[in-house]
Order: sequence, then C-alpha cells, then structure tokens
Amino acid sequence: MFAVGCGDTMTTTDGGNGCSTDSNCASGKVCHPVLKECVQSCTGSSDCPAAEKTCAKFDGTAATTASPGFCQCSTDALCANSIPGNVCMTATKICSAKCTATSGCPSGSTCNTTTGQCSGATTDAGTDAGTPDAGTTDAGVTCNNTNDQPDTCGYGNACTQANTCEAIANGTCSNVAARPAWTSASTGPVIFNVVDEADVQADCAADNAFTMTVYAYAGSSPATFPAMKSALPGFFYYTSTGTAVDVPTNLLKQSNYTVFPGSKVIGAKFTVCSSATQSIVVGVGFTNGNGYCTTLTR
Repeated sequence: MFAVGCGDTMTTTDGGNGCSTDSNCASGKVCHPVLKECVQSCTGSSDCPAAEKTCAKFDGTAATTASPGFCQCSTDALCANSIPGNVCMTATKICSAKCTATSGCPSGSTCNTTTGQCSGATTDAGTDAGTPDAGTTDAGVTCNNTNDQPDTCGYGNACTQANTCEAIANGTCSNVAARPAWTSASTGPVIFNVVDEADVQADCAADNAFTMTVYAYAGSSPATFPAMKSALPGFFYYTSTGTAVDVPTNLLKQSNYTVFPGSKVIGAKFTVCSSATQSIVVGVGFTNGNGYCTTLTR
C-alpha cells in the first residue's frame, strides 16, 4: 500500500480504507484520485509541509474551503530533505519511497526501477478534475528530459524530470471546459508545462499581475513553430468564465517569445491582470491542442 500524507512524516489515512469520492472520507480528508485512499486535505500552502508545499486539486486547479485539495510535492530534493531517499512520485504528486517493482505502484502505473518512479497512473473522472491523456499511451518509457519535448514519448506525453514518459492531462477547469475535445486524433501544439514566474506588475495598469511562462511542443499541424509570435496558430488564454483571449495579439511580447533550436518547442512568457489578491486559476491552449489548467499565486 502506498503511504501518503501532508505532514513531514508520511501517513496513511482512515486506516487505509479505499474511497471513490470525497464523501467517503472523514472530515479533513479528501479522496486521492490515483491512490483511491483518503488523504489529509488542505486549502492553502500554509497547511502543507516544506516537502509538499503546493496545495491544489490533482489537475492543478486551486483548492478552496468549499473544495479542498491535498499537499503536493514539486521536486525529489525537497522530498529527500524530509525523508532521505524519498522522491516526488509523478503518479501521485506526493513524496514516497522509491518503487522497486510495479507491484508496489498504484493501479494503472508502472515502476521504473532505475529511477524508483511510478508513472502512468490514470485518474477516476468522478474524483478528479483531470482526464487521462488524449494521445498515445507510453507511460513509463525511458526518455531524456534534456532533449526537446516530447523526446521519445508519443504525442500527448512528456518526458518528466525522472526521465520517464508521462501522459499530459487535458485540464477541465471551468476556463477550458467549452473548448473542443482533445483526442488522439488531434494535431495541435501540446502544452506540457506552465511555470509561475515573478509577477511583472508594470504590465498591469491597475489590477494585480500574474505572470507565467507557457511551454509547448508542436504537433503535426503545425509541425514547427514560427519565428514571429504574431504567426502563432490559435494560442489562447481562457478567463474563469471561459472567454478566449488571443495571446499573441493581446498578451505576448515578441521579446518574451522563445523558439528553441529546431523550432519544435516554444516558451511564451506573459502577464494577465486580475483583481484577485492571492491566486487565480488560469487556462491556456492551442487550437486542436490540449487545454491546460494551473493556479498562479502572488
């Protein structure tokens, strides 16, 4: 059984009882969508230990009092600082001991015995806002994360920090809910990461600035990215109400648009302005690509 928790010491919950929805769990607990076990809930990073400092839902959307999340890790180093040898498990987003066999991983995931990572687990749509990847399924395949994404991984996957292929979830926050479905037949660019950057307040005249860098790799249409940001095909920021804002025209400066060698991967740094004081849920996506949801904080 996987050991999980939001404290500095990993803990199981509710005696290891299984769950399918949050209602199956005791007060102060939520149902982990991969482990199908009740874990300690949180509503903000102050509820979490240093090793697992991100409080969010499994798909990256914000945790709230009405809809709590759970404490998630971000790096192997922080996990190991808390408990030597632990890694940030890609399949569960929690600090755990390295796996030694697939039998020690959550259902649906596989163990890379070299890295000790379990990856490739799918989530229950009834308990988690994310969905399985829309592309090929090659989770657990060895790759090299220093190469352009997705390296040897198939469309709809990315090479993780642990050098294994992992499916990219198609976000279903309200921002992107109205977007056309992303399927294995899709051909558009795939967003594989969004980094919360230091906020550039100068970009906002009155509201608070929330700055991010969006990283994406090209699909088959287009097969490469253009040199000029104005030629980007269908790249949108989605507000909380689902309104689509054209990123190249309204938000992205050419100086903040980076096309990596080979023109297969881009980084686009831009700021959105909001009256929110602490955090916002953002949605981004390309035409015929995945919708990506994440939470930006100040």
